[in-house]
Amino acid sequence: MKHMPNAQSWSVISAPPSDRIILGVDFPAAGRREAGFDELVAGMGSAWSEYGFLQTVPPTVGLADRPTGDYYTEHWMRAGDWEQYEVVAVFGYCVGSVYAAEIARRLTGTQGTAPKVVLFDPQLTDVQLLANEMHKMIAMAGPVFSEEEAEQGRRRATAIVEGTSAVLAEAAVEIVDLYRELATLAFQRIGLSDSRRDEVVRLFESYMTWLSAAAQVDPSDVWQRSVGITSDDFAAQEEAGDPMVVDAVKVLGRRFPLGLGHADLMRDEAAVRVLVDHVGL
Repeated sequence: MKHMPNAQSWSVISAPPSDRIILGVDFPAAGRREAGFDELVAGMGSAWSEYGFLQTVPPTVGLADRPTGDYYTEHWMRAGDWEQYEVVAVFGYCVGSVYAAEIARRLTGTQGTAPKVVLFDPQLTDVQLLANEMHKMIAMAGPVFSEEEAEQGRRRATAIVEGTSAVLAEAAVEIVDLYRELATLAFQRIGLSDSRRDEVVRLFESYMTWLSAAAQVDPSDVWQRSVGITSDDFAAQEEAGDPMVVDAVKVLGRRFPLGLGHADLMRDEAAVRVLVDHVGL
């Protein structure tokens, strides 16, 4: 078997039976409710039997490191005998779609053919997205916080990103500090250890770093030749005028809106049908 990209950069969802592979760009996290590429691959079944499928493993990096978007691309592309493979497609999920464009651009130059690009609810990054993620985390905590505590947390997150000096990377640091404070309170109440709390906070900071660095990448030229598969939640954000979705839609190539929630986009057979009928790998 050929030398695979190393485990620090890629996880193998489906081992390559040939030299043809698909890459998926995502920030996978245990326990999240959104479907991931593993569920998409399972849903495709035999339709992708001739391809291997690899998924990104984010680098261990924090906000203090101030990584660029290129840092992530280098992390994923540095290892493995890429010349022995043909990457037929690069898939991106949410903000991972930004990095998917950069990987596809790099591969087009090195392998001489442009991989197809498929994006699931592609989104750019701005400071409001950081607050949205914090609001989501507070909602997931459920009854651990009183309604007053939850509302105060949401207000503080919003105030951080609405600050006049809220540079994205600096706002991300403040959001992580708020998350650490709330996580400390929550973990004390449910009786979990400080070491477990620190592990969860590190994961959240890693995610905030991923979002912050994505703001430095312009994916528009690659997105213009992409296929976008989008959810009802994505359409609602577009309707509400969310600039990070509206600006994405402006440069998106062919778009296939599905009557699904964001969390189910990669676990429903409707997405499988789009891939089989319209992407044609």
